[in-house]
Amino acid sequence: MSRPVPKSAATQQEWEDLAELDPLWAILSDEKKKFGRWDLEEFFASGEREIDDLMEVCGFRQGSNGRVLDFGCGVGRLSRALRSYFQEVYGVDISGEMIKSAKKYTPSCKFLVNQTDNLHLFQDDFFDFVYSNIVLQHQRTRDLAKAYIREFIRVTRPKGMIVFQLPHKLKLRQALQPRRRLYSLLRRCGFSATGLYNRLHLNPMRTICLSPGEVEETVSSAGARLVRSYPDNFNVHSMSYVITKE
Repeated sequence: MSRPVPKSAATQQEWEDLAELDPLWAILSDEKKKFGRWDLEEFFASGEREIDDLMEVCGFRQGSNGRVLDFGCGVGRLSRALRSYFQEVYGVDISGEMIKSAKKYTPSCKFLVNQTDNLHLFQDDFFDFVYSNIVLQHQRTRDLAKAYIREFIRVTRPKGMIVFQLPHKLKLRQALQPRRRLYSLLRRCGFSATGLYNRLHLNPMRTICLSPGEVEETVSSAGARLVRSYPDNFNVHSMSYVITKE
């Protein structure tokens, strides 16, 4: 009898599929750019605009501001842009293929595969800044998203800053995720990822949400403080959170 695939391994395979199928769209899911339509230069330019806006809000000037973590870095869209502001840029991702591409596109950053439910790759108080955008919402459970928030706080130095994004609620279709469920079922039945994506327009991307109250409770219980939260334009019902470690 075959053993069930661990949930973490299943999630890893989903993102390896996405890295093979359409890696740029998987990172920045503009429907007009689906099926390989992202221009690479335009893709990285979007990261530069996002980071420039973020750094202005957070009060960072260009220069050597210590160490930064780009959690869920994909092929390094944001990591590349963070080089202008930080002396050391680290990017982690669950997909080995994503990391391989990131190293090719931006060799000056430090990219690492992280396939665990924690950030034990890094010691306590290691980073000056942690950023994660459009990543926590794709974790397999709400508890795992909370666990990663606690890990962000652990690896950030006292008085350091953390910014991350999460939806605070989902539309019914997002909550039910029928296309993802069908994709997973057909993959287990032996259908190819390429055929499911290109012919049936199915993909394995999942979405979760946390309420602002859940986020604030998670942050405060881990010894940090919620400085600010605000609606953003990354997707419907999306919120960004600015955290500082006490």
